[in-house]
Amino acid sequence: MRLTRLARVFRRLRELLPLYIFSVFLSSCGWNHAKDLPPSEAFHRQHFSEVRVMSWNVKRNSIFPPNGVRHESFGRIVRAIDPDVIGLQEVMRPGLVEELTQLMNRHVPLEDGISWQVHAVADNALISRFPMRQQSGELAVPYPILELGLPGFHFGYASALVDLPEKFGGADLYVVATHNKSGADKEDVQLRQMQSDSIVRWIRNLRDSDQANAISENTPIVILGDLNVVPSASMQPFETLLSGDIADEETFGPDFGIDWDGTDLADARPSHNARERSYYTWRNDDLPFAPSALDRIIFTDSVLSVRQRFVLNTMTMSAEELADLGLQKSDVLYGGNTSHYDHLPLVTDFALGVVSIE
Repeated sequence: MRLTRLARVFRRLRELLPLYIFSVFLSSCGWNHAKDLPPSEAFHRQHFSEVRVMSWNVKRNSIFPPNGVRHESFGRIVRAIDPDVIGLQEVMRPGLVEELTQLMNRHVPLEDGISWQVHAVADNALISRFPMRQQSGELAVPYPILELGLPGFHFGYASALVDLPEKFGGADLYVVATHNKSGADKEDVQLRQMQSDSIVRWIRNLRDSDQANAISENTPIVILGDLNVVPSASMQPFETLLSGDIADEETFGPDFGIDWDGTDLADARPSHNARERSYYTWRNDDLPFAPSALDRIIFTDSVLSVRQRFVLNTMTMSAEELADLGLQKSDVLYGGNTSHYDHLPLVTDFALGVVSIE
């Protein structure tokens, strides 16, 4: 009787052993949901085949030395995050592409002397450690900014097809970096809507096989940037980007299902330091506006999965976390002012394909 019972136990152990080994394998590959990771691990990429995408409105050229108030903290942040693709907003000056290229090569030097790639349109810059093809974009909305000496300024977006190495799954990544008009007035909303309509038309044309710049079917698409999703104003400009529902069809053409499967795009919705408590991406306590999630990273979730996501907030990180990443507590502040964050960096790690991460 005892031997029979022991035999059943050993047989059950043999049945469970492969499942245990498989679960250990998945864990070692980093197939964990962001909220299950210890805080100290939340900032590190969990798998070599994840594409790390970063978006940040840095405010009026603040990252450029010697006078930019963020030129030192920007270096620490990009080294700590170590992104593959970056979308910056509010970078606008003569020689921008060359200067940003030199800045990234100095802060995050790549192997074998390879240079970072930079593409800029309006005040948006796309930066990639991998080659970028089909570099383009559009000056969507004229909006002179006379106080900055920019009478010919336009709000617009930069776009490019990032040529990913094979380790990422054999697909490329199409990225649109945009800065949509701020404000809650009727004119502000109308300008944002024009920008969103323009971006949706752009993506619709990209998917048209008859167009010269068409992208392959099921190419992953990411739209990122300071979308100015102002909570006190109409959400329609943001909803247009998610759903493909164009407001001005006479000018920009018909609606269409913007994801490859005909559904809406997904919002990565990163939280502060991956702790799922705070989600705002802009804060200025000197102004009468509540902190808000103005910036977004949205994507085709039919062909992309989120592995990790966070809004970097050094002000709430532990001393151990800061030391681990080489950051300083005040790095996300604008000019060291504890009441003025301006925009915070958003980070999302993507896996190509639809992957279960629960």
